[in-house]
Amino acid sequence: MIDRLFGGDAFIATTRALDAASLRHQVIANNLANVNTPGYKRQAVQFETQLAQALQANNNACAPANCVPVASVTPRVVTINSTSERTDGNNVDMETEMANLAANTLTFEVLSQSVSGYFAGLKAVINGR
Repeated sequence: MIDRLFGGDAFIATTRALDAASLRHQVIANNLANVNTPGYKRQAVQFETQLAQALQANNNACAPANCVPVASVTPRVVTINSTSERTDGNNVDMETEMANLAANTLTFEVLSQSVSGYFAGLKAVINGR
């Protein structure tokens, strides 16, 4: 019974996206902390593409064998080697990282408000309002 309350794809996808946003914040902070470290390669979090593929596969009734549970999708940290480098081998651009940080902050706030609204709805149902 409790799985039906917290086991839906939308709720799981939202909480996984919150996890990814939290990890992304840590990765961006790490990139910014190493902006002047010679040879450092920036890192990024990959998550949204895998989540979209899992949600799409689960919504396709013709491909049950290809279904990936949304709960099994986890964010991955990857090192980016393909961007331009400075003479010291570092490829972190402070402006890009600050823009990514601002966008990720907004994403996290929207996702957290969504989860908060879900729990507020459950509370209203429990209280009979």
